Amino acid sequence: MTQGHFYRHYGFTLRSDLALPHLLPGDVAAPVDIEIRLGPIADDRLAEAMHFRNWRAEPGEILFHAFGIGRLLIAGGTSITVDREAGATDAALVSIILGTGISALLMQRRILPMHACSIASDSGAILVIGRSGAGKSTLLGGLMAAGCTMLADDVTGVTVDDAGATAIPAFPAMRLWTDSLSLLDRDDDDKIQVREDIEKYYVAVDRFRQDPMPVRAVVLLQSHSGTGVLTRPVLMGNRVEALARYVHRKKFLRGLGLQPWGFDAVVKLAGSIDMVAIGRPATGATPAGMADAVIEYFGLSPALQPTP
Repeated sequence: MTQGHFYRHYGFTLRSDLALPHLLPGDVAAPVDIEIRLGPIADDRLAEAMHFRNWRAEPGEILFHAFGIGRLLIAGGTSITVDREAGATDAALVSIILGTGISALLMQRRILPMHACSIASDSGAILVIGRSGAGKSTLLGGLMAAGCTMLADDVTGVTVDDAGATAIPAFPAMRLWTDSLSLLDRDDDDKIQVREDIEKYYVAVDRFRQDPMPVRAVVLLQSHSGTGVLTRPVLMGNRVEALARYVHRKKFLRGLGLQPWGFDAVVKLAGSIDMVAIGRPATGATPAGMADAVIEYFGLSPALQPTP
């Protein structure tokens, strides 16, 4: 099939009925790994499956309802069927597909979707996790401005085996709120609004690594009421809980029957990496100052970072 839009995403060839801005272009002649189709989904699909708020799931399939936007049926790690609601825009659909839809699909392929931005270093990927609003994307912007190379902005794919953990890149754009754009002086003319109802924008990046690489470390980004940027190692006993908290859409694991696999993957990830908590003061922190803390802690030399 050569109709539709073809992309590379998390290392897979993806064909989509819907244009997905900012993804890397794919090879039309390559075998398709993932299909995204627009089409109806029966109202009673997965009616007998596990329910939780706006989703239903059973091993191999999950149905997610984004109210006012549409429903996504993610099946077998190979397809996402999108049933659009009347009035839903392409931008809103793309936001849900690239977030919730792809995270569920990665789980089905036994790839842990860590809610983390990530950069490349000369000795492996460094992931940054933290609660919403902690400043992950702003820190990423600071690291990019310092010369680092990005792997992912919001969700980094992670595979884990006996040899260790591997980070899988997403696509070459950051999603930034308007205050972050101002802090980073990145009010680019060609930025694209993620959704019409939120002040968040896609901003293209010029240093992006397409190839997977081993995970070197995870930064847990936190805030504190004091002054200055604080760093402290995260002890092994606290790592599993911290990492498990930032698996994107982690409740899906239970519905998909993947809790044992997910827990095992998190435990192996915790045991294979360095992990540090970096505390951002509630006031006065700048993207450059936070980036400097990461660069100094890991002894990074941005000029020596792997080329994209």
